[in-house]
Amino acid sequence: MNQMSIKKTLKRGILFAGVAIATFFLMQYLTGCEQGKTVTRSDFLLDTFVSITLYGESDESLLAQPFERIEALNTTLTAFETGSDLGLIKENAGIQPVVVSDDTYRIIEKSIEYSKSSGGYFDVTIGPLVDLWGIHYPETKEAPALEAINVAKAKTDYTKIILNPADQSVYLTDAGMAVNLGAIAKGYIADEVMAVLKKEGVEHAIVFLGGNVLVMGGKADNSDFGVGVEDPRNPGNGYLGVLSLKDGSVVTSGDYQRYFVDAAGKKYHHILDPFTGYPADSGLIQVTVVAKASVDADSLSTTLFLLGLDEGLKKVEALPDVEAIFITNENKIVVTSGLNDAFLFDEENYGDTYTLERR
Repeated sequence: MNQMSIKKTLKRGILFAGVAIATFFLMQYLTGCEQGKTVTRSDFLLDTFVSITLYGESDESLLAQPFERIEALNTTLTAFETGSDLGLIKENAGIQPVVVSDDTYRIIEKSIEYSKSSGGYFDVTIGPLVDLWGIHYPETKEAPALEAINVAKAKTDYTKIILNPADQSVYLTDAGMAVNLGAIAKGYIADEVMAVLKKEGVEHAIVFLGGNVLVMGGKADNSDFGVGVEDPRNPGNGYLGVLSLKDGSVVTSGDYQRYFVDAAGKKYHHILDPFTGYPADSGLIQVTVVAKASVDADSLSTTLFLLGLDEGLKKVEALPDVEAIFITNENKIVVTSGLNDAFLFDEENYGDTYTLERR
């Protein structure tokens, strides 16, 4: 399939579901238009476009259990379902512990680890700030008042989560606190889905949950998958390059995914800094993380975006089996050393717009 065909397909995808489906189509076509036996199932879950493709398989029933797992976790880990674990934790903040499911306990436990290792930039109790800002899809509205931001910021403190492994309970010590798993849930779910596929004997697969991509085994012919890295200046309409990958996860966070604009034209994106209470102003507009586990890539994409280029690079260098692509607000692309052979930059189309730096 040629570049023109890919771009036409992308444009058709944008008309239906925006950036998420466009990225999925891009990824699928970059893996090659002739893959032999494949089975695919797609749906709109987790508030995004979800798809699983198995290569070298023809049995569609293999997709039943993975989608059942997604739907179950979607109910368990959402804060919006009546009586959900997260809802009950929020309702009982400052009152009493809440006994939760295995999945909820594990993901909050994992989130606390990330919160500690990030120095608090990744904070799973950012729920009050997320609720206050209410940033979902592009719209025009005003930013919250400083007083309200300060009140919500004071309720953001992961050190005030108490976990009790004896009864598998979670307790937020202060009233008004809330857990938000938006920066980690899709990664956790992707890993769980891949675990189901492995138990079923699947050897080659792509799990796509919005901006989270998890691949296993390469293509059926043992060649790499190709995952497109989106152009943050023109989301949904182009990709800066392609990452080649057999196994692992690719997760992207950017300031263009969810945002609003105020009456004066100022843009506020959804990646909130727990220390300031405002959308991050780190000098980055996009971070793409490559890691073995999607839960790691998911949490790190947010953390690195908040840290900025210099501190983000230090963080990546200190972590085994983690690589990243940073894009700054000055249109500089910085690729960490482990991706030098894996990332193919489209210099012909983007060389005049972006400056590429390989570490």
